[in-house]
Amino acid sequence: MPELEDPEIFRSVLDDLLTGIYLVDRNRRIRFWNTGAENITGYLRQDVVGRFLRDHLLSTGSETKDVDSDPTDPISLVFRDGKPSTSDISILHKKGYRVPIVLRTIPIRNARGLVVGAAESFDMNRSASDWTRRQAGVADFGCLDSATGVPSQGFMQTQFREHLTRFSEHSLSFGVLIIQVDHMEYFRSSRGPGVVPTILRVVAQGVENCLRPDDLVGCWFENKFLALLTGCRGSDVGRVANRVRKMVGQSEIEWWGDNFSITSSLGAGASRPGDTLELLLERVEGSLRESIAAGGNCVTVLT
Repeated sequence: MPELEDPEIFRSVLDDLLTGIYLVDRNRRIRFWNTGAENITGYLRQDVVGRFLRDHLLSTGSETKDVDSDPTDPISLVFRDGKPSTSDISILHKKGYRVPIVLRTIPIRNARGLVVGAAESFDMNRSASDWTRRQAGVADFGCLDSATGVPSQGFMQTQFREHLTRFSEHSLSFGVLIIQVDHMEYFRSSRGPGVVPTILRVVAQGVENCLRPDDLVGCWFENKFLALLTGCRGSDVGRVANRVRKMVGQSEIEWWGDNFSITSSLGAGASRPGDTLELLLERVEGSLRESIAAGGNCVTVLT
């Protein structure tokens, strides 16, 4: 059908897909940014088209890298080898937290077969539907903290007890993380108390995004967060905690025209036979104190 050969039809289809799609030229300047990319990142097309913002958004390692000079960056590989690739990376949301994605990169060739640009598509690397249903259920019962968007402290205390009961009766192991932002008093005094809720929301959403749908993170005492890792054994809890620490470190806080990064200290532990709420909390909080004493931006798992 001739009408299906109209290039604007193809552009319209690409634009309306829920999958994030964007195109860059050989200079890495973004030329197209669809609705899916807007929804996943929070950046509207007018924010990014014509700019080099891609290099600021993406991170493939433990720290945000200059992907323009990174030979392992998918765009660099496409321009060099002309081959498609798939990567598990994180992308920076406009609100400052990181979102894990699966990124697919393919070359764009002209009529002579030369690579003149690249197309990248991406989807969130987690089960968003399960998470959305759970959050909606928590909100319906008034147990969602409005400032951070994650479950309240009271809800987390109840969930903690339920995890312990399941472990006691059915030996279903679980891990516990306590997450504290480093140097919060410095940020409060230097930037004003209003910055604290912004920092906490970015941290909460970043941690939520890098956990599995069966895991749970919520508010805890004194501007801390508690994460419960379902089915996580002692050998794995440190690995998960380090993933959380890295994700927080890749966040970016925007405050009155200024951007700054943050780090976190984590205490971690796993359920053991004979544990009570008090014993397990004492072990994890002791781990957190060790991380803070070590200067922050680290994970401790006391054995």
